[in-house]
Amino acid sequence: MPRLEYDESDCVEVGYLLKRARGCQAVGAERAWLGLTTAFCLSLLLQSSPVPAFAQGREEAIRQMQNGLNFLKAGKSEEALKAFERAHQLDPAMLEALNNIGRIYADRGDNETAVKYFKKALNIEPLYVPALSNLGLTLYTSGKPEDAIHPWRLCLKQEKDNPTIHYYLANALRDAAEKADRETRDSFLREAREHYNTSIRLDPSNAAAFSGLGVVDLEEGRLTDARRSIMRSLQLRPQSSYSYFNLGLIEERQGNKSAAIKAFENSLQYESDEKYKGETRNRIEQLKTGRMARPGSGSGSTGASTGSIAQPDQDALNEVRARADSALKKNNYKEAAKGYEMLVAAGVSDPVLYSNFGLCLSSTGQLSKAIEAYRKAILISPSGFTEAQYNLGMALRRSGDNVSAEAAFKKAIEDARRAGKTCPAAHNMLGVILRERESLKEAAESFRLAILQSGGSLAIAHFNLALLLEKTEKSRDAVSEYRAYLKTAPNGQNARLARDRLMKLTGSPN
Repeated sequence: MPRLEYDESDCVEVGYLLKRARGCQAVGAERAWLGLTTAFCLSLLLQSSPVPAFAQGREEAIRQMQNGLNFLKAGKSEEALKAFERAHQLDPAMLEALNNIGRIYADRGDNETAVKYFKKALNIEPLYVPALSNLGLTLYTSGKPEDAIHPWRLCLKQEKDNPTIHYYLANALRDAAEKADRETRDSFLREAREHYNTSIRLDPSNAAAFSGLGVVDLEEGRLTDARRSIMRSLQLRPQSSYSYFNLGLIEERQGNKSAAIKAFENSLQYESDEKYKGETRNRIEQLKTGRMARPGSGSGSTGASTGSIAQPDQDALNEVRARADSALKKNNYKEAAKGYEMLVAAGVSDPVLYSNFGLCLSSTGQLSKAIEAYRKAILISPSGFTEAQYNLGMALRRSGDNVSAEAAFKKAIEDARRAGKTCPAAHNMLGVILRERESLKEAAESFRLAILQSGGSLAIAHFNLALLLEKTEKSRDAVSEYRAYLKTAPNGQNARLARDRLMKLTGSPN
């Protein structure tokens, strides 16, 4: 059976976790986190006259901040975290404490918690650059470049001449282009080029920006320009594995086999990440065994195989399908995708296969390919395919195309109605989109339909309706929906927020 691509926490942005895509190079020797400074606190620390109680609390919070910074310098992140948390308790509006807490969680790989703290800081000061920049970096390194674009654009409103932010925004636009439709892709790549060039103008020694510009040139087929940018990057940073890897792609595209192998071998020499080492070794092996990309063909290394394969018998196909379906049930999306890709390459034409393949691709961050797979599933299902339509809507939404996502959710609802079924999840997501564009009456109707069609079991619809009711000053009804959410999902991803809202509205978290 096809599965729904369902995000229980759509109304509160919580990053799904993916490894960093190859291509985000550090600008300097360290990751460019912002916000660990002490300058903000000096004036209060130097006060000698008596101060009111609230100011004393602020003064103690500043002492805790200084303690946290000292712990960080000593490499004691756990003690630093406790100090920053105490500072936050003493002064909940202290932006620096929230930002530094988020930074520590991000360093630990707990991106979900990091995002929460960066957003807490931004709820207090929406244009606080350290939290904006760190939010963008956390989202980007979580595999969500399309979501990192907005925070970094806001940063540039405050710091338009910051070469690092221009570079990071260019990276996000370039990577988001891979997941976008053709028109959006071209627009993102043009804008990425502008920001790489601006970063280079502001900092001509930025090797990473030259390398990123070369990747955009490569994506657009401007191989001469790509070579020029990559070679400049290597002049500035001779031991860049990433630049050598892209030089190898350029040589491969131009049919220069020996030069491509040499470039990939140089990349391998300087690469420290085992995953990328394996990718590079595979590329070298492909070239040495004659499976080289044709001049002018695509340069990617993660897409579907373009080579020919022997046609297996039906028993073998059935075995591959069974293994892929089993992996999908265990949420082993990468393994399942391998099996489904083999079946697609073998010419199997089955809408459920394509829908499940799309789910695997989407769950591993390959949104543009997922969208293509879902559309193929729909195309070969003339009577309609509710689940594929819904999943298509989710993938389109994650790629930033709300207009097409809305159309897909509406089509999922229509397909379900024609089949005598319901699709409460599509009503819920339609409500989210309507709420975002302030069509609150229609959004409330969609959430209520989701609740009705699910028999009240779709917890997130209760939560979304509660948020909307509170926004429209219907607090009593909102309380009822928050309680319904907690009854259905007491340990749900939004349970803490629901209890916080109940505490504010009623004085009790229940």
